[in-house]
Amino acid sequence: MSQYRQIAGVRVQGAASAPYAARLLGEAWGETPEGVPVRFEADPARPEGGYRIEVPEQGEIRLSGDPFAGLVYAARELLALATPAGVPVGVREGAPRLPLRNLWTWDHSTNWDLRQLGQQEIGALNPYAKPADAFGADYRRLVDFCSRERIGGIVVYGLLRDAHGGVEAARELCEYANARGVRIIAGIGVNAYGGIYFDGRHRYNLATWLRQRPDLAAELPKKVGFDIDDFGDLHFPASEYMMAACPSQPDNLAWHREAVDWLLDTLPVGGVNFETGDYGSCACARCAARTGGERTSWSYEAMRSVYPTLLETARRTGPAGVPLRHLVEVYWDNIFDLEAQKPLADLPDDVAYQYCVNRGFWHDNRDRLTADHVDGLPHTTNVLRTHAGSQWNRQRHSWVPDLYADMATRAAGAGMRGLTIFAEASAYHPTNEISYLAYARFTWNPDLAWADFWRAEVAPRFGGAAEAEAFRAGAAALDDPTATADALGAVRGDALAMVAATSGDVQRRWLWLAERAARHAHSAG
Repeated sequence: MSQYRQIAGVRVQGAASAPYAARLLGEAWGETPEGVPVRFEADPARPEGGYRIEVPEQGEIRLSGDPFAGLVYAARELLALATPAGVPVGVREGAPRLPLRNLWTWDHSTNWDLRQLGQQEIGALNPYAKPADAFGADYRRLVDFCSRERIGGIVVYGLLRDAHGGVEAARELCEYANARGVRIIAGIGVNAYGGIYFDGRHRYNLATWLRQRPDLAAELPKKVGFDIDDFGDLHFPASEYMMAACPSQPDNLAWHREAVDWLLDTLPVGGVNFETGDYGSCACARCAARTGGERTSWSYEAMRSVYPTLLETARRTGPAGVPLRHLVEVYWDNIFDLEAQKPLADLPDDVAYQYCVNRGFWHDNRDRLTADHVDGLPHTTNVLRTHAGSQWNRQRHSWVPDLYADMATRAAGAGMRGLTIFAEASAYHPTNEISYLAYARFTWNPDLAWADFWRAEVAPRFGGAAEAEAFRAGAAALDDPTATADALGAVRGDALAMVAATSGDVQRRWLWLAERAARHAHSAG
């Protein structure tokens, strides 16, 4: 029979190493001089997110973990273990099997505070249409979700933008996230995508730089954009956001190096997601001679020429004294093209190289993701990133938990180090909620059985196992282009019956399905 330890209050020790984690316990149980002593101990030897909980029958409870996220996770698990009988006595340890777990976002289409005006559902290189304070309102909710569900970081493209507060708003977000064990990873364009300061009259904004030095601009094709099989032809309208710099010009590299130094001196970010641009390669004579006829959407040679210098500049210690986490984008549906990646072989090996896949590409090629193939990639730390479950695969609000579970399991089995997904849509949408939870659980433990996930995480959220299956079927109808108005009307009717039979968040989820089905039926009629 399990033994339990009653906790009527706590006396926190070592709180300086984990002030937010200590606050969680104090708010839940009350902090009093007579309370159960709980000691926090930072353990830099543990992997990020790793922790240990020791609950003896008497005496001090000890929580140890990596100094950035592990102590926060330990405090949250200790609270989750509590029952009316108390906290179970014993030792528990945890650590993520896939340590590089990040959610990818653009600022303009990240909608987690659904009360805001100006929401956008799709796009890259968009203006910011919401009030300035919406940036913090949206991202604080996303940070809180990541902290609860043990997701390590959030990539933010558009982190620095005048329209939502510039440096001060970005600093406030970073500080809020760091306290909760969540890295804010600055998405920056190198010679593309706005540079380091995405939008504003700032010296490290790419358009500002190129207006001063038009001789350093790239020669882009007439049609700026690309084609994704699941989305189709994507054309970006001409704007300052589309300006690009020539990667063969040394002055551009020097400017970027200076800008990265400024970024890391100015903001307590948890790392950088470097991207060299995928909407057209420079076609000037110098670049053409260097690349030897590469494809026009992105350039491996451009990556090879800029990344070593910038990665050396960015090699620093970050929040809580842990190294910054850098992700290097090597673009999409190319993970099996080893010949094309040869220019990357000499790049530094102490960062993560991120390979993106689309939905159709993944389904056609997932059996090729083996340990032997991953061993043959140019570097040792590799991350899978996917457009699946996002607007780029026409799945922004789709039910894709099984897809994320499959990716996490296969990536871990092949020896990859992480998985990155889009998470711009709020977990208010139950399809997104369950998909994000599958991502969180299967990246933490890729050996998790689907049946166990369904029983523990999915069924209770819809009123039972059979009800969850019915919801899944209804959500699938929303994505079926052949679904008739009558079929969608039937989904709405069944969902409304569940609304009448349930309450609370279970009811809210069924109400969402009823409204969505009504909307789709109206359009199909």
